[in-house]
Amino acid sequence: MVEKKDIEKLIIQNKKSTLKNHWNDAFFYNTTKYSGEIKSTELLIWRSAHFLRGAYPIFHLTFDQNGELNGIKTEKNPYHKLLNKISIGFFIVVVLVLLFTSEFKTAIIGIIGISVIGTLLHLVMSKAKKYETKNLTDELKEAIGNIERANNPELVNKPKAELKKEKVKEWTFTKILTRLLLYPFCLLLLWFSITGFLREGKTLYGIFGIVVALAYPIADILLAFGKNKNYS
Repeated sequence: MVEKKDIEKLIIQNKKSTLKNHWNDAFFYNTTKYSGEIKSTELLIWRSAHFLRGAYPIFHLTFDQNGELNGIKTEKNPYHKLLNKISIGFFIVVVLVLLFTSEFKTAIIGIIGISVIGTLLHLVMSKAKKYETKNLTDELKEAIGNIERANNPELVNKPKAELKKEKVKEWTFTKILTRLLLYPFCLLLLWFSITGFLREGKTLYGIFGIVVALAYPIADILLAFGKNKNYS
């Protein structure tokens, strides 16, 4: 077993798990392994994610009365929680502005468009977050495993246990249905952005539409390829 005092050595930057600290780690990509808050019976450990800097998890490590590790769970950091609330608030404000400043038909079309775009962005972010959370989790488990082997010389000569990797099925009914619906929509949005906005001189709208249209399929393909590579 691994004791609390041993895992504390992984924490290079001992600091409170506050909104200000997580804000700094999100914006300035803290690669330190690890930042953390040391409490009497538990440890909070984290480091920034590579792609989604602010969406990294906090690892909540708990210990028994003897100070031995008995559980690890993840939770959202305060900055990530605030960002989610701001996103929801922004969507509500945009909907209200459309309802009170536009004709009903125009407002409904605008709300549907914003909802679809928001859904696509959410799917992209969700996929990336799951992928990076898994990588960070495996990384921490490996670090803890190294400590356990260092504390138990009899384990050094034994084959290094590989982390249990559960192969993620990329072709479930739900995922296939989602792709059948979203891929054509992304192509339609891409076509409309190029033939509509760009041809009419609305460059900013055109570029934004192209970025949104390409974001989901590119992220979906890259993440699926990355998972398959890890399990090959």
